[in-house]
Amino acid sequence: MKNLIQRTVFVLSAIVTFSCGKTTTISSNLELTGTWKLESIVQESDTIKKPNPSKGAMDIVLNFKEKGELEGTTSTNFLTGFYETAQQNTIQIGGGGTERAETPWGNLFINALPNVNLYDLKTNQLVLYYENNNQMIFSRMQ
Repeated sequence: MKNLIQRTVFVLSAIVTFSCGKTTTISSNLELTGTWKLESIVQESDTIKKPNPSKGAMDIVLNFKEKGELEGTTSTNFLTGFYETAQQNTIQIGGGGTERAETPWGNLFINALPNVNLYDLKTNQLVLYYENNNQMIFSRMQ
């Protein structure tokens, strides 16, 4: 009986998964997995470079973990959340953290992150696209 229930659940799960007509969602991307540091932001063709570190400010870092988990630091705070990739380099990022005493650089990042919808991986470089082809450009940390 237990075996029959397990098989039924498996078959129903497979039917729901493959009959929805949506793109297949991947919970994580092994090439994306790792730690990335924000180097610049491109908004409306203007490139904003990472400022020199101010006293007490951290680098802005995203750590894409396996199973879709996301951790990071803003200029003064920490964040946790999730990410989900799908076909054609689409990505969805969600989560949150505190926004106390953010720097202008940190605020640019925090305001852009929820709007990210595409990504591009190059050798040791990650570009996250948001709002009309604006970009956040990251370098891979070793």
